[in-house]
Amino acid sequence: MSGGDNREPLNKRPRTNRGKSNHLVKAPVDGENRCHFFVAAKGRFCPLTIKIGSKYCGEHMVVCDSGSTEPATRRVPCPYDPSHSVDFNKLKRHMEALCNSRPPAIRPAFTNPDCNVTLLPPGYAEKSFDECGQLWSSEALAKADARLMVKPGEHVYLGATSSKVFGDLSSSSHELLARAKPEPLDEATVRRLLRPVVTAYLQATLLAPENIESAALDDLLELVRPSEDFPVDICTHSALEKRSHVKTNPKHVLQQSSLIGHLGKRGLLDKQYVFIEFGAGKGELSVYVHAALNPGPERSDNGGSIILVDRKNFRQKYSIDDQNSKAESLQQRFERIYIDIRDLDLSKIPELQTVDPATGATHLRPIVAYSKHLCGAATDLTIKCLERYQQAGGSVAGVAIALCCHQVCKYSMYIDHAHLSTATTHGSIAGEWCDSQRAEFQHLTTMSSWAINTPAPSQPNGDQQQQRDGEEADPGAHYSGLSFDQRMRAGHAVKRFLDIGRLAFVRHKLGMKDAGLVYYTTRSTSPENLALLGTTTTITAP
Repeated sequence: MSGGDNREPLNKRPRTNRGKSNHLVKAPVDGENRCHFFVAAKGRFCPLTIKIGSKYCGEHMVVCDSGSTEPATRRVPCPYDPSHSVDFNKLKRHMEALCNSRPPAIRPAFTNPDCNVTLLPPGYAEKSFDECGQLWSSEALAKADARLMVKPGEHVYLGATSSKVFGDLSSSSHELLARAKPEPLDEATVRRLLRPVVTAYLQATLLAPENIESAALDDLLELVRPSEDFPVDICTHSALEKRSHVKTNPKHVLQQSSLIGHLGKRGLLDKQYVFIEFGAGKGELSVYVHAALNPGPERSDNGGSIILVDRKNFRQKYSIDDQNSKAESLQQRFERIYIDIRDLDLSKIPELQTVDPATGATHLRPIVAYSKHLCGAATDLTIKCLERYQQAGGSVAGVAIALCCHQVCKYSMYIDHAHLSTATTHGSIAGEWCDSQRAEFQHLTTMSSWAINTPAPSQPNGDQQQQRDGEEADPGAHYSGLSFDQRMRAGHAVKRFLDIGRLAFVRHKLGMKDAGLVYYTTRSTSPENLALLGTTTTITAP
């Protein structure tokens, strides 16, 4: 920054709505070629264009378009990915050749549906989708995933009104896309669910008062200390030094540098290991892991195998911003696997297998697992995946997982139901499915989102802005009866309670006695700033 530039650094400036158009808040006027669908979660109307005579864009035609002057276009959820819809008359071609989520013609050997799910619901093996489809779908299980349950190119919609995956289609199509959310609770129930969780959190973090059993919930919430309940250890690594001077918004660089710094600090940046990034996306973090393994002006491609795991195929892969680096050569060092972590059997990946030439026996290579912001249930699935790899004879040298998005955790996939039972009214007995505990878990994960909510600013004209859940100007207006600050603290306690259970599992099941929860970056850099870090004491290379 030059001496005469007194501007505040970019990472310190408040967020603005520069990318949003104010006109989208208002409903389209007559003659305006814009979709009439209101996106409640974003507080604006859909910006996509519409056909002549229609009120909705192609994606939102699933809403009853009574104003259309042309024959109604029947759209149904895509069997391979219900997040988008398809013209029913074009469905077969869409599934055969167009859908980006269509399955491979040959299923890889490392695919084992639901192998990393901790707790399967009753009747999972023998019951049909018609009987349990709603439960399987809400838990995101493989039996509700057409990419696994339907043969490639198969036309799954039978006749005009039924589907193998979605069942009866005679009702309004948009209802099939709606996500089931638990009904808001009354204040008494919220307090009943929160108290044991907040108590368990305070006891685990040594913040509990002596009179914790008799203390009121409001007093306990005052003791919750976001970003102060676990150690703060912000690392850096030279592999990202150049990029930190190039990026105008350094938040991703700071997080990546710290995670790679922690790998180095724990002695894990060693080419004897295979590095696996879970939820890799475009692979940006792994590019710099590769750079850390191969330092110097001329990076070597002679070691440090890296496997990227993600369920989606991102079109724009990330390449290192170095004029002298060969992006194509770099990408060849990465093995990309497109699969849901839920179904991944690491021991069956050929790149992790070595054969002893003397005995012909197959051995598994030691691995290091890492990820930046592995959302919700994906963290639990990853930990379970690593445990199964160890059970198959493999070694996990260490983990570095930045945690986030606890609101999308799944009851069936949470890694430690015994830990969950210590703070829920209904417990899972001997690892068995409990519908009542699942209902409580869903409410708790919803409350966890309160930890990162921010108050919505008022309109410039003084009119009260429509408030989202958790952002009311009047604290008494929220169904929980808690103020904004109390909800933030309650949400934080729920998130950390779930993370404490994960930590205990990693210590006891993966054998990482030194594992810990660490704030690896500042809260201003990312509100999701906690990482799960751990190493095993002894690793024997094959």
